[in-house]
Amino acid sequence: MGLCWRSRDALTVRDALLALNSARAEPLAYTTVMTVMARLAEKDILIRSPRGRGYAYTPAVTDEAAIAVREVLEMYGTAAVAHFAVQASADPELRTRLRKLLDESG
Repeated sequence: MGLCWRSRDALTVRDALLALNSARAEPLAYTTVMTVMARLAEKDILIRSPRGRGYAYTPAVTDEAAIAVREVLEMYGTAAVAHFAVQASADPELRTRLRKLLDESG
């Protein structure tokens, strides 16, 4: 996610692969990066847009928003999650998305 947040433009899988492998001793496979980015898009963490014969990806939230969520969870733990669940229960669409995310996370 850091790579996506640091990028000023949407990233293709190839862009991400080249950037990630430039800092690694053992290179990642194209299919590995493609799978991770596709799964993050399915979970609405990345936004996937058609580009050429493939896709380009942008973050769905800013890094500041992700940090804020993490800090709330660190400070308030289960109380924050419980409060969020109560608020989400009023929105059937959000409740369905949360249930799907929980099921996928195992």
